Amino acid sequence: MNTLHFKYAVEIEKTRSITQAAENLYMAQPNLSKAIKELENTLGITIFRRTSKGVIPTDQGMRFLDYARQILIQIDNMEAIHSPDKPKNSKLRISVPRAGYISKAFSEYIAGMESPDDMEVYFCETNSLRTIENVRENGYDFGIIRFNTTHEKYFCDFLEEKNLSSKLLWEYEMLAVMSSEHPAANAESLTYADLSSAYTELAQGDDAVPYVSGAVEKLFAANRPADIPVKKVLMYDRGSALDFLLTVPEAYMLDSPVPASLCGKYGLVQRRCSFPDNSFKDMLIYSSGHKLSEKELKLVNKLYEVRNESAFAEYK
Repeated sequence: MNTLHFKYAVEIEKTRSITQAAENLYMAQPNLSKAIKELENTLGITIFRRTSKGVIPTDQGMRFLDYARQILIQIDNMEAIHSPDKPKNSKLRISVPRAGYISKAFSEYIAGMESPDDMEVYFCETNSLRTIENVRENGYDFGIIRFNTTHEKYFCDFLEEKNLSSKLLWEYEMLAVMSSEHPAANAESLTYADLSSAYTELAQGDDAVPYVSGAVEKLFAANRPADIPVKKVLMYDRGSALDFLLTVPEAYMLDSPVPASLCGKYGLVQRRCSFPDNSFKDMLIYSSGHKLSEKELKLVNKLYEVRNESAFAEYK
């Protein structure tokens, strides 16, 4: 059995297209089709079937692909092992939401590492669905997903479908984060309805919920006055978002509590902001059966440590 064929099958599942998979793999489509047919004959199962929505795995194919992904990850890990006379490689892949406390924890973790001779670290800030894809299919060690508790069942069902386990990192209420020069920075109380009526909201442009199109926007639209024009800027980069808050003094964003050191550095304030569904969770996710390594546990402990700095702070 050729494990290279495992890579072919995983790529087809990812693209849902033999044509696109062949292009991504830099090979001719007939050769790819032949390789998959040989693999199916060897295993005695049908891995894929053609539908109007593309090439999708059969039930037996899904089970095979779960094993194939794990084998490919293990092969990658084995290839990364150096001989005793070569420097030790430190490799870590994590995928997370765009959040100040997470970036601070990661920075402190890296700063506190015993500097290896050879280090390769992937820190991907992205949305929850992409993080699930990264952990399940792209070899990431673990991830953190963020969702409103209204949508928790959809995410739990999706994680079970993808054979991923989860553990609560933080449950919190979103705060309104803004420049210290913002007109509402010293207001006695704030509501999302008031802010969204008068000021420009900065939001992530790629938030999504499994199975339910437009669920995130519907959640906030329900708490926004219907007769007021929407004033929203959608971004995909946390650094640009911080620059925007400082440059546009009447802008604000909803975020998990930000460490005080970061607020001081960027001249930001954060205020309680009430709305009916203001309950969110950040969850650690990882492949079922995966045991966190020592270096992964150190990073997770640092995440809890920095979380506590913000979780027990006082906010107006």
